[in-house]
Amino acid sequence: MIRQRKGANLSKRLRRVGATATALTFLCQNFAWALCADGSTFPATGYVNGQPPAANWSPGVFTGTAGSIFVPDKSIFENNDPAQPVTGAGHNWAFDQGTTTCKETDIGPAGGTPTSWAIPSSDPTNCLLLPVINGTAGNPPLPVIKAITDVPFQGEAITPTCDPTLLSQPGVPNPANSRLNQLGCAISQGAPTTPQTATTFLFVTGIKGGLFSVQLTNIPNPVIGGPAGKVISTFPSFYSAIPLGQKLTSAAVSPDGMFAIATSSKHLQSVFACLNPLGDPGDPSLPINPNFSIPAGNLVKCMSVGNNGLQADLTTAFGPDNQPYFGGQRTVDSFNFVPGGSAATAWPQCIFNGFGFATPVPTTLADKLQAVFNANSANHCGNAVPNAGFVVAAVTQPQALISHGSYMYVSSSAAEAGGNSSVVQFKVTVDPVSGLSHYELRTYLSGNVPVVTGLGVADDLGSLMVFTDPSGIGLAGQEVITKLPLCEDLP
Repeated sequence: MIRQRKGANLSKRLRRVGATATALTFLCQNFAWALCADGSTFPATGYVNGQPPAANWSPGVFTGTAGSIFVPDKSIFENNDPAQPVTGAGHNWAFDQGTTTCKETDIGPAGGTPTSWAIPSSDPTNCLLLPVINGTAGNPPLPVIKAITDVPFQGEAITPTCDPTLLSQPGVPNPANSRLNQLGCAISQGAPTTPQTATTFLFVTGIKGGLFSVQLTNIPNPVIGGPAGKVISTFPSFYSAIPLGQKLTSAAVSPDGMFAIATSSKHLQSVFACLNPLGDPGDPSLPINPNFSIPAGNLVKCMSVGNNGLQADLTTAFGPDNQPYFGGQRTVDSFNFVPGGSAATAWPQCIFNGFGFATPVPTTLADKLQAVFNANSANHCGNAVPNAGFVVAAVTQPQALISHGSYMYVSSSAAEAGGNSSVVQFKVTVDPVSGLSHYELRTYLSGNVPVVTGLGVADDLGSLMVFTDPSGIGLAGQEVITKLPLCEDLP
């Protein structure tokens, strides 16, 4: 089911969709919802660019930024200095294309809320440059590094935490234990962790290399005036099973940590997936493996699992429903019109759809996935198709697509919006009976919105950050960030 809230004129598209998807019900309502993060009420027609409370954030700083990610950490004040602003127990890492991906510095009054961001001086702990890979050598293959100069484009992060009270014990499975908790406890070997204390894994791509993951951990001995919170603590781990030369531009990681995927905006339709990129934590109904360790990237199984169905994949993300979404020319696609469920063509079982298993045939999803990746049997998912929810919202040519909690945010192209861009919000849930994805949606930002280059949720500020480029061509320091109240109040 898809419910569309006021904020977009979708009648023509609804008629077209209704002709082909009679099983879906569309309900339009005029309703102003409950409180936003700042205590305000979401306006009935959404926010309008240039009108309060839409605010211009950090003007003249960023360049063609492909979004930002809030990474929780143990910091309290910026640079651990009470004379600087509070950090909100975390920092925003921005995919700036003028500098590179960096942990942004909070600027503002002593002990107060930040009023802007500054790009830090480039150093290997706060700013990320990726290796340029010239080939591989050895068995298993290791990358041959030519230089470390590649700037990441779009990526996602995951922070597996551990609640030991949820773990299964020998002979006593705990149905409340999740795969993510199993992974977080396997990493910490059962020690309790929180989003602020656990290691964050940032998945990124380099167009001159491939797919990488980077560990972000808290500074062990913070000092006043020194780095605050999490920093880059390891050399990027390279997933060498993906062939070189794919010009990958987007990386995403599933909310349960089972998959990392990578795509390219350079007219390559292949969707590359890596199984258990941080390691296999085992069955959540069993105790954790005391010998677990995070594997090196060159030991992880990766292959092409299907095609994104787009002329150019401009943005890729996993949704709250654990489904991959691909946005670009000219739609947002998913595996199946309404993703999820038990169909053989649905993610993730499409990965082994039609695969000939050896006897005895594996019975669990994990074992079936492992078998097909071990065999490197590619492309069983076929072509992704336009997604039902995003078709209803008339989202076309999106350059930015992100997830936050139960929500997704997507930009819609200037051409389709009468000369201006817009941002649409979705609440994505999974039907408990069918397993299919369910969408509630509304227009979040409209008006005179320039080309949207990226989106981000700043949890410390309780804000949605919309990165736009008025120049339209990525001129240096021309990025305009529209800061909006975060309203995640759809029922």
